[in-house]
Amino acid sequence: MTKFSKGRTAIALSGGVDSSTAGALLLEEGREVVGITLQLHGASTEGLEQAETAARHLGIQHFVLNLTDDFEKLVLRPAWKEYILGRTPCPCMRCNERIKFGILMDWALENGCSALATGHYAIVASEGGQARLLRGRDKNKDQSYFLAGLSQERLSHSVFPLGSLEKRQVRKKAAELGLPCAERKESQDICFVMPGMSFPETLQAHFGDISVQSKGFIIDWEGRQLAQHEGIHNFTIGQRRGVRVGTGTRAWVCRLDAATGSVYLTNAEEDLLCEEITVSDLSWTTSEPPAMPMECEVQVRYRSVPTAASLTNFSDGCGRLDFRQPVRSAAPGQAAVFYNGDMVIGRGYIHQTFR
Repeated sequence: MTKFSKGRTAIALSGGVDSSTAGALLLEEGREVVGITLQLHGASTEGLEQAETAARHLGIQHFVLNLTDDFEKLVLRPAWKEYILGRTPCPCMRCNERIKFGILMDWALENGCSALATGHYAIVASEGGQARLLRGRDKNKDQSYFLAGLSQERLSHSVFPLGSLEKRQVRKKAAELGLPCAERKESQDICFVMPGMSFPETLQAHFGDISVQSKGFIIDWEGRQLAQHEGIHNFTIGQRRGVRVGTGTRAWVCRLDAATGSVYLTNAEEDLLCEEITVSDLSWTTSEPPAMPMECEVQVRYRSVPTAASLTNFSDGCGRLDFRQPVRSAAPGQAAVFYNGDMVIGRGYIHQTFR
């Protein structure tokens, strides 16, 4: 097993502008840095070659960790199961918790590194002897939402060099350093997407045909069956584009019924609003769970506006959120992330929504 000298920082190196620049900033701080690239799927070597090029440019050791089987087991297959149950999974969050800050971090720590750095736009600050997860400075790139499931232990070994920078500053820095990725386009948020396919379509192609029960009809607000569809995995709450049926007016997906395969539409945006949701699998960034009930701001999707709410913990690992103002398009399976200003308190997965 590879053993690094104690105190080194591992950088999760994809070869893109964010991770490469993050590695360069660590070197400028005087840290010893080693690059580790995750091989998560497929036979393509393009990503690995980009990472190797970046490592050579930075002058750091580079290792490849093949986690293809773990990625399928811990991220892809659970996401597919969620889709065919009529839920909308959050694979990036699962990947962060189970793969990047799970298996990868464990590997790095076991081999002598003291911390794992990534190119996420978020901040870890020390306060009162605890690690605090904060929003990144660039509000358009802030990725604290996807890191909300990291425990205090994981955060204490995490470094985010880009957290205090804006994207334009990162690109400028990469250009100044002559990094080959400086002008490269943004990579896909989803690490496993076949060309020309959506993430659920890719999962269907990977795992095989869906069950007959997942297929059904698209039904409008008057109960009319408009058309058959090829699987509820292709839809999510609040979706307007890509429904592929003519209604003569704007319409949104408002409900999915996994038992019948029915996709229900509405022409009234207020049908997408809910005032209460239940959440499961609660997780906290703090060393101890907060006192309940807890007042906080909540994001029910990555790009949603934070909304004031009260969280009540009514059973082990589950809770209820009561919102001060209704939230739009909360989808079962997505993460509800709890904030106190810019600080992340924790997260839960949306179980049910109520109007």
